[in-house]
Amino acid sequence: MMALLVRNHLLPKRMIGEPVDVSPAQLTEEWRDYQEWMSLSLGGKSDGIAYTTIRRERNGEGYQAENRVWLELEVLGGQHDFRLETGAWLDQAFCLERAAVRVRLDGAEMRFTSVIQGRRLYYRWQYEDRTRVGFQRLEQPISLLEAMRPMLTRRLDLKVGAIYRMPVLDSTWSLREGTAEVRVVAREPIELAGKAVDSYRLVVQLGPFASTMWVSPRGEVLRREFAYNIVMERVEPDVARKRFPGVDAPVEIPLMKASDFREQDRQQSLPDEDLGPLSVLGGLFRSPAKRQ
Repeated sequence: MMALLVRNHLLPKRMIGEPVDVSPAQLTEEWRDYQEWMSLSLGGKSDGIAYTTIRRERNGEGYQAENRVWLELEVLGGQHDFRLETGAWLDQAFCLERAAVRVRLDGAEMRFTSVIQGRRLYYRWQYEDRTRVGFQRLEQPISLLEAMRPMLTRRLDLKVGAIYRMPVLDSTWSLREGTAEVRVVAREPIELAGKAVDSYRLVVQLGPFASTMWVSPRGEVLRREFAYNIVMERVEPDVARKRFPGVDAPVEIPLMKASDFREQDRQQSLPDEDLGPLSVLGGLFRSPAKRQ
């Protein structure tokens, strides 16, 4: 009943096709902790797992969001190991307070940490021998894309033609802050585990980065597709845990404060678009001579 009240009365009323702005706090009514288990294939080769969880802490002070993407596969005659780990703390209004990302591709490692104070997002980005520290001015409070994305599909009554806008940080794929746009483009069957399943097809856009996901009428994410021919499909937890033990272990989110990031306030933009985790993963398809 409360979910219908939120959908029908509390969320902004707009015509289909007109964007609806969704604030983070609108997605936390009748809260239920969330887990998402997906198999992952890259370039048609399936040997990876993606795990996402969002849970409310027992003391009610906020939410913890975690995301892991683990992949092992052979490309260009070599065996490659990719590990992505994201942890974020969200306040009582589901707005981002701090986040930490660690990415490994074979022997190379990238780290991204950020904390929000007022209307500034302070960050530190490190990749091999390169470091960038600075801040981004925020027009409004933001959340984490990987936290708002599944909550949006669970909380809202999806209709073809609907458009939703969410203020987010995409710490998993692009390291971009901004307004993500989610468009419900079709209702169509999708084949999953050899069966046709009814679903909605949604496109998620943040700046130049776009992905597609298929969601059941109940809001369960069934399939996701990204650039570089990255495909995820729903999988049973036992299958994922057997292939990658520890994939759902707790993620440590370090305590940080704004003063830890202020030594280079002159830098007022996030790292370049080609420095995000998705670009690192896409580097598997470059020849060893070109990989940096």
